[in-house]
Amino acid sequence: MQDVDNKVLGKRTKTGMRRGMSTHEAIMFGVGGAVGSGILFAAAGGTGYAGPAIIVSWIIAAIFIILVTLPFAEYAAMFPRSGISARVAYYSYGSYGGFMSGWGLLIWAATIPAIEAVAVSTYASLYFPFLYDSTTGVLTGYGILLAILLLLGFFALNMVGIARFGKFNKVLTWVKIGVVVAFIVILPLFIWHWGNFTSGLVGASSAGGFAGFMPSVGGLFIAIPASGILFSFGGYRQVADMAGEVKNPGKTMPKIIGTVLAVQSLLYIAMAVVIVGTVSWAGFGIQTGDWSFVAALGSPLSSIIHANIIPGMTVAEADLLGGMVIVFFLFAIFSPGGTLGVYLTGASRIIFGYSEEDALPKGFRKTTKHGAPYFALILALVLAIIFLLPLPSWYALVDFVVVAAVANFAVASISLPVLRRLYPNVERPFKIPHPMAWAFVSFEVATFLIYWATFPTTLYALGAVLAGSVVFIYQASRKHFMGLNLRNSVWIPVYIAGMIILSYVGGTPTGGLNIIAYPFDYVVLAIYAAIFFVIGLMSAPKEALISADSLLDTTKEVDVEGEY
Repeated sequence: MQDVDNKVLGKRTKTGMRRGMSTHEAIMFGVGGAVGSGILFAAAGGTGYAGPAIIVSWIIAAIFIILVTLPFAEYAAMFPRSGISARVAYYSYGSYGGFMSGWGLLIWAATIPAIEAVAVSTYASLYFPFLYDSTTGVLTGYGILLAILLLLGFFALNMVGIARFGKFNKVLTWVKIGVVVAFIVILPLFIWHWGNFTSGLVGASSAGGFAGFMPSVGGLFIAIPASGILFSFGGYRQVADMAGEVKNPGKTMPKIIGTVLAVQSLLYIAMAVVIVGTVSWAGFGIQTGDWSFVAALGSPLSSIIHANIIPGMTVAEADLLGGMVIVFFLFAIFSPGGTLGVYLTGASRIIFGYSEEDALPKGFRKTTKHGAPYFALILALVLAIIFLLPLPSWYALVDFVVVAAVANFAVASISLPVLRRLYPNVERPFKIPHPMAWAFVSFEVATFLIYWATFPTTLYALGAVLAGSVVFIYQASRKHFMGLNLRNSVWIPVYIAGMIILSYVGGTPTGGLNIIAYPFDYVVLAIYAAIFFVIGLMSAPKEALISADSLLDTTKEVDVEGEY
C-alpha cells in the first residue's frame, strides 16, 4: 500500500509533505486561487473609485504585482519549501524579522478562506435573500452558517492530501476559466455601450475629479488596494507556498508563478473592460455615470446582465441573457468555493512553515498519511471562522487583509539583494535581473500600496501585524530569548509604525488629516521608502544566519520511514 501511495501522491519528504503536484496542477492551483470572489466583486467594485478608468487601475495593478511578487519565483526555486513566502525574511533577517514579515502574510492567508465563504453566501442571496442583509451590507445568521459549512467542507477535502485536492482543483479551475472566457467573449456580442467609457463619475468635477474616461491620479491608485483589485492577484503566492509539494520545484516554480501571473492579469483586465462596456444605466433606472451604484451591487455580474434584458429585445436574445444570468449565478457560487479550498491549503502551509522555523509549536508539523498537515489545517480553519464572525462582509475583510500582505511584500523585496549576498553559491534556476534596482522599485511600490489602502484601514491592519510581536515574545521565551536577531530586524516594526503615522497625517484622498497634503504626501512617502530601503540593507546580517546546506537538505525528495 505504501508503494501505491508514493506512486499516486509523490514521494514523501523529510518534512512529511509529499511532492505529488505536477506543473499543470500547480498552475491550475494558482489560477484557481486567482479566479475567485475578486472577479465577482473587485472588477465592478473599483468603478466607485475610478469610473471607467478602472481598466487602467487593473493594468497598473498587474504591473505592480509583477514587480513585488516575481522575486518569489526566485525564492521558491532557490529554497522550495512549504510556506516559503512567509519564511523568506527568516533567511535574510533572522528570527524576529522573519516572524514579523510572515505574520502579516499569515493574517492574509487565514482571512481569505473566510472572504471566499462570505462571497458565496452573498451571491447566493440573489435567489436566497435570507442569507444577506442588504441594509447593513453583512451576512445574516443563516449566511454565516452557510459560510462556516463551506469552510468545513473544504477542510475535509484538504485532509485527503494536496495531490488529490490538486486533481480536483484542476478540473474546477478549467470550468471557472471557461465561464469567465464565455462572459468576456459572448456578452459583448449582444450588449455593448460605448458611451460608458466616457461617462466619468456622477458629481465629479474636471478639476481633481473625473472628466470623461480618465480620473484623477488619486482615485486611480486608491482603487487598487481599497476595492479588492490587489487582493485579486493573490493566486501566485499560493503556488509559492506549495513549493514543498511540487515535483521538481527548482525548475518548474518560475514557470508556474510566471504563468499564473500572466493568466490572472489577462482575465481580470478583460473582465474590467467587459463590465464597463456592458452596464445599462436605463436598465438599472439610474443616472448615467453613477458608478457608485454599480460598485455597491451585491451580485454585480448577474445584476449587470439582467439589467440589459429590456423591452424590444428579441426572444432569442432575452433567453440567452436570461440563461447567462443563471450560469453566472452558479459560477458565483462554486468559483469562490474552489478559491476557498486553495487558500485554506495555503494558510495551513504557512502555519506549517512557521512551525518549522520554531515560530509556532512543533505539533503543527504533523501530517496525515497523505501528507496533509492536519493541526495546521485545523488552526487555519479556526482562524478563518474567527475572522468571519465579526466581519461578515466581503469588502470589510478585503480592505483589512491586503495591507497586512503588502507589509510582507515590502520585506521580501529588500530580501532579494540580501539573499544574493548571503547565499551567493546556491543554485538559482531563475534569477531576477538587476536585483538591487528591482528591489528598490518593488519596495517603493509596496510602500505606496500600503498608503493607498487609506486610513484607518492602515491602522487596523498594520496594528494587527505589530500585535504579532506578542506571539513572538511567547515563543522566544521558550527559547530563553536566544537568537532573536533583533539588531538585524528591529527596522521592520519601526517601518510599519511609521507607515501608520504617515497614513494618519497624510492627504485627505487617502483618509488622513491632510497635515501633509496631496501631492506632497507622495513626495514624502517616496523619500520615506528610500530611507528605509537603505536602512533595511544596512541592517541585514553580514553572514548567513542559516547554512545553505541545512536549508537545501529538507527539500530532498526522499522516502521517510515511519507510521503513515
